[in-house]
Amino acid sequence: MAKGDIVLIAFPFTDLTGKKLRPTVVLIENILDLAVCFIITQIGWKEPMDVIFRQA
Repeated sequence: MAKGDIVLIAFPFTDLTGKKLRPTVVLIENILDLAVCFIITQIGWKEPMDVIFRQA
């Protein structure tokens, strides 16, 4: 994995009864750490720090 790669990662449900593969983009990757960000299409709600990317 490298910065900018899009990968599928299994994220657990909030009640921990299962998990689902979700698309993410790799933000930082090194020997000890991996930081990713969800990729979603739902824009009906937005957190203050969310960033919306639109296709040109």
